[in-house]
Amino acid sequence: MRFSICHRLVLVCLLVLQAAMSSCMNIEDPELSAAKKELTTLKERQSLYNYTPGSYDYFVSHNQYPVTINIYKNHELIRLAPQNCRIVICLSQQRGRLYVNGQVAADWPVSTGIPGRATPTGNFSIREKKASYASNRYGKIFDKDGKCVNSDADAFSDHVPEGGHFAGSPMPYWMRLTGDGVGIHIGKVRAGHRLSHGCIRTPGEMARELYRITSVGTKVAVVEDVESQFPALHALTAGATQNSIEKRIYELEKKIYDLEMKRYLAEQSRD
Repeated sequence: MRFSICHRLVLVCLLVLQAAMSSCMNIEDPELSAAKKELTTLKERQSLYNYTPGSYDYFVSHNQYPVTINIYKNHELIRLAPQNCRIVICLSQQRGRLYVNGQVAADWPVSTGIPGRATPTGNFSIREKKASYASNRYGKIFDKDGKCVNSDADAFSDHVPEGGHFAGSPMPYWMRLTGDGVGIHIGKVRAGHRLSHGCIRTPGEMARELYRITSVGTKVAVVEDVESQFPALHALTAGATQNSIEKRIYELEKKIYDLEMKRYLAEQSRD
């Protein structure tokens, strides 16, 4: 009888000890708790900047705008574009925008003139359109044997060797803005970077769209800073906050995963 009671006491003690150990193991690490709490708070803040997916505000508040190669299009507005549209090129953002009835129908990256060959600001209109066009000033110079001897040539100032020739840079879907050779055309674009000799380089998809929509006389404004009528200023400001929140959420989610994995492995080793 005594032996049985002793064993029962030992069993009870073991169960109590096991419960105590289990309770201790379930106590969450303070660092993990703090990370989860911050993550919850940030996700609540993030929801304040959740614009309707597909809207222009949503596009501007995401994608690391304006330094993104992504293109925004509102196809319903674009269908109305030939009747009432204008183009704005923002140099500081390196973005082009197509406005239709005061609303942004398209927004795309551009690469404009480098320092010393800056794209001029001002109000212009499309003066000429040519689907197939080559520059009469900038291009490459070849010698008499057909070897390229100058890949960034200015025909107005660089020498062409005897027997050689100058080949102007192709500028497909050319839309001329000035008499001295500034226009919009297909060209290499790097988001946020000025690369050209003064022209407004545009991705092929958007240049072809603009060529189809516009006509001689379509108004084009080239501005240094964001235009006063830009409708997504709040989203632009929110985007900077949104980007920092998204970055921190990513960091916290990774940290929580690492801490929980560390805890799981420690529990497995005890078993």
